[in-house]
Amino acid sequence: MFRILSKVAVPSVIVSALGFFVDLYDIIIFSAERVDSFRSLGIPEADWTSLGGRILSMQMAGMLIGGFLWGWVGDRYGRVRVLFGSILTYSVFSGLNAFVTGADAYMWCRFLAGVGLAGELGAGITLVAEQVDKRYRGFAVAMVGGLGMLGAVTAGIVANLFDWKTSYLIGAGLGLMLLVMRMRVAESGLYDRMAVQSVRRGDIRLLFKKRESLLIYACILLVGMPAWFSNGVLLTFTREISGAMGMTDMPSSATAISFYFTGFAFGDPCCGLLSQRLQSRKKAIAAFLFLYACSIIGFFTLGRESVTAYYIMFTAMGFSVGFTIMLFTLAAEQFGTDLRSFVTTSTLNLNRAWVIPLTAAFSGLAGWLSGDYLLSAAILAGFVILLAFFALRKLKETFHSDLDFTQG
Repeated sequence: MFRILSKVAVPSVIVSALGFFVDLYDIIIFSAERVDSFRSLGIPEADWTSLGGRILSMQMAGMLIGGFLWGWVGDRYGRVRVLFGSILTYSVFSGLNAFVTGADAYMWCRFLAGVGLAGELGAGITLVAEQVDKRYRGFAVAMVGGLGMLGAVTAGIVANLFDWKTSYLIGAGLGLMLLVMRMRVAESGLYDRMAVQSVRRGDIRLLFKKRESLLIYACILLVGMPAWFSNGVLLTFTREISGAMGMTDMPSSATAISFYFTGFAFGDPCCGLLSQRLQSRKKAIAAFLFLYACSIIGFFTLGRESVTAYYIMFTAMGFSVGFTIMLFTLAAEQFGTDLRSFVTTSTLNLNRAWVIPLTAAFSGLAGWLSGDYLLSAAILAGFVILLAFFALRKLKETFHSDLDFTQG
């Protein structure tokens, strides 16, 4: 499959995929180890849900801040420098996470690890998009997503095999190994050519120069919301939602994560292939959004029947949100080289940050509905799906776009 790529692009695809692997491993390992780590630290069980929501929100807040920081660095100083700086920051604080003794230290390690990881996928997508021929660009980025998704599957497996401290140390070790591999990655040719010209790189004010640019930016955020609803609400609060379903044989969060991201790993390349087949980013994304809506309906109607059905619905849900890599490819294609890294990295992490208001809305709705976790989740699901379809209609097609242009 690498025959369609140039010799320069192959290392970038492989290393970007491995970067996304580590990225997702870290994001998911907290959800997978939440209960065991809280129990080990002596945190009262009554606080597990609220504290879990706060720590997850802090992690995502770190990724939000890091998304703006690393996005600007990528445009100002180069895509490859982001890949080095972000993974080093992550490795340090993920390792330190294994040695925390209380909730506050746990929270700040998750926050700082989030800041570090925020640059990984955005810089990778930008670099690969700029190095690969436009005929194969979508498929190359989808390969990054498909291979990278195995990081989340691995997190679920590791959480079942090892204690929570070892899980965090494994993540730190993977990051340091990846740091060495990045020595072979070349900078984007488009960026190098722009760097020698009198172009103002990373000027964020360019985003506000045209109303159309801001509209595109906002719509990318809304289309990506469903994936992080599933991750932030349905996966993280599996214990609460499955309990509200009346299930006697309770599903495991770690196992649900593995099934969900196994589906995601196949959904990414399949959406890329569909995009190539249809010669359209938007049509492929729309098809997968429709599949997502069907899987959500299946989850709330059939998922309660058995643990097996519950996991099958998560697999289908994961497959359908494979459209997100195409979404961020579309984001990279719509903005110039001088702003591309910032837009791709910041929209990616702002999408992840949907976890913050969505978990807050879930908790608020559950309180308002007298602890009905199931109805709260169903209401939010319908809301995010409708918003995503509406926003997708506002985006323009970019399949045949040439990326050799600047925003300024």
